[in-house]
Amino acid sequence: MCPENKQTPTNVAGYILQCHGGNALAAIEAMQEEIEHLQHQLSLAVVAMGRGYTRGWVPGDEGDTRSCSTA
Repeated sequence: MCPENKQTPTNVAGYILQCHGGNALAAIEAMQEEIEHLQHQLSLAVVAMGRGYTRGWVPGDEGDTRSCSTA
């Protein structure tokens, strides 16, 4: 259960794990579901907006270019 804290947590990863009772797999699955939901919402917004509104910008599929690290 997530703590009733109205402030933005400084340790986001720790907060997410705490919200899932320390279960890393459940936390990752929940984040993946949220990512998929947000991608769907973005695709709906792209369809709804005209290209002039965004000055030709369209979201790309390149994702995060940072390499994975444990540090």
